[in-house]
Amino acid sequence: MSPFEAKFEVQWGDLDSNNHLRNTGYLDYAAQTRMLYFAAHDFTPDAFAQHAIGPVVLEDNVSYRRELRLLQPFRVQLACAGLSDNGAKFMLENTFLREDGKLCAKVRSRGIWMDLRSRKTLPPPVGLKRAMEDLVQTDDFAELR
Repeated sequence: MSPFEAKFEVQWGDLDSNNHLRNTGYLDYAAQTRMLYFAAHDFTPDAFAQHAIGPVVLEDNVSYRRELRLLQPFRVQLACAGLSDNGAKFMLENTFLREDGKLCAKVRSRGIWMDLRSRKTLPPPVGLKRAMEDLVQTDDFAELR
């Protein structure tokens, strides 16, 4: 099974003062890839609103390898690095690759699902939990507590 993948191109507003993809750009594309994955698995923005649930990223870790420049195409893969038994806690990994397949960066995001009414952690609805479980797992996947 292949990881979920989305294709992008570095835009003008993504650049830092060195004309590279800015560090927060990696986080933006990681988040966009996650949301595209959920939408492709029937958990659209409307579904999030109906369930009054949202992802909350508690921590991001970015490892940089190669820069990306203006108009350069790249792809972002999504895999699951960890999940709690009830699905309420997750660790997702985004891998950024150039067209030639060379690694640019990895983003690891640790998060929870939050009930937007009570502002508390909760297990995701069945369809969303299934989508999380269906993600390709990283080699170091761990059950979260």
